Amino acid sequence: MLKLESVGDVIASRELTLDETSKVTVLIGKPLRLPIEREWEDWRCPYQKLGVGDDRVRCAYGIDPVQALFLALQMIGAELYCSEEYKAGRLDWDCGKVKGDLGFPVADIIRDVLPGGN
Repeated sequence: MLKLESVGDVIASRELTLDETSKVTVLIGKPLRLPIEREWEDWRCPYQKLGVGDDRVRCAYGIDPVQALFLALQMIGAELYCSEEYKAGRLDWDCGKVKGDLGFPVADIIRDVLPGGN
């Protein structure tokens, strides 16, 4: 599998706060069609978290650009809400509805990690 060095064209970003002073930046790249010839199209949406965990570029995959983007948002949410930094109360977003709300969706199976469990 190809290792990506960057997310490419950034279509969205969010800044979070770590330890009340450090910035964590989440970058989401433009979904791109995979260069694989199949009966159906496959898409990937690259994303990167800078300032928490490793800075590795990761991708979510979907059958179209919308699904790839949606799954990337869920993967970002799962990685952040399940991180040691979040569990220790060190990660926050200034625009969250409640303390601990980072504003990313998660899959139903881990919804209990969200503030208030919903």
